[in-house]
Amino acid sequence: MVEVPSFDMPFAARLSPHVDRVRQHTRTWVRDMGMLGGAPWTEAFYDAADYGGFAPLTHPTASLDDLKHINDWHTWGFHVTDAFQSGFLRPRNVAGGRAFVAALKSVLSGSPPSSNPAERGLADLVSRSTLDDEDREHLTEFFDALLWELHNTAQGRVPDPIDLVEMRRRSIATELSAKLARKSVGAELPAELLRKSTMRALVDSFGDVPALRREIVGFDHAYATGGSTTSAVLAVQQFFECELQQAVSVVADLIAARLRQIGSIIGELPSIADEYGLDAEARAGLHRYVEALKSWLAGELLWTQRSGRYSPPPVPTRKSFHRPSGLGTAAAALVR
Repeated sequence: MVEVPSFDMPFAARLSPHVDRVRQHTRTWVRDMGMLGGAPWTEAFYDAADYGGFAPLTHPTASLDDLKHINDWHTWGFHVTDAFQSGFLRPRNVAGGRAFVAALKSVLSGSPPSSNPAERGLADLVSRSTLDDEDREHLTEFFDALLWELHNTAQGRVPDPIDLVEMRRRSIATELSAKLARKSVGAELPAELLRKSTMRALVDSFGDVPALRREIVGFDHAYATGGSTTSAVLAVQQFFECELQQAVSVVADLIAARLRQIGSIIGELPSIADEYGLDAEARAGLHRYVEALKSWLAGELLWTQRSGRYSPPPVPTRKSFHRPSGLGTAAAALVR
């Protein structure tokens, strides 16, 4: 078992006042989609993981309607990841995994879903979302990242650390999460600004922080039990030929470096706004976008620390969000 380090967080977490209503909505939605049938989620596990509390922490200023919609997307993503791991990754079922992904891609293209909860959930979300070609491309990348991990695991291959970091951005849908954050605060920004290398680095670092942290927090839950060989911790251990706990420290240091990079990029944004000649409204939108990313990172860390998603069997126990503790959470202002 690895010793999970304390994770620093320079940003403050907040909790949406709509949290209880979002939890109620999301639980009803996952039940309607058939996600609580016992594989991979039982009702007890779902409640302990508190998927319904994710968006209220990561999007604390969003409206109730937006929160419901955002949380459905994130909860669906968690379900797909968990279903894929238990159904295909752990048993090394490559053919089944390919069929699962092909079905999701078919639904994304407009085909009707089967009774599979992942397909039903995606069809429902697509029907009430405005997806552009870029969104569909990023969803396809998310599906392909699942297969990439399955192929590596089936072959017993531990990927190169650089390849793994780049693919993990896709496997947690970094681009879609950043876009949801931007839209939740009404930040309309020029496309050419968002394509700028500095802004791309901001989004990449934003995605790396939770992706790499889950590699550590979820190591015993997934990788140490043979569920996958696609682990940043294993990749570092193999690449540097070091002890397991040393590899954990290296990954933790990389997370801290990404947070420092985010802070550095934020410091550059005023000059970037000048470079692009942003007016007052666009500058305000850029500020809201950055604040949304900061809230997302702080909220995701607190959710991860309190959620029972990575707890060992028999049944995880959800911890209250109302009394945060641990490094990085002492200053969290939780709004009830």
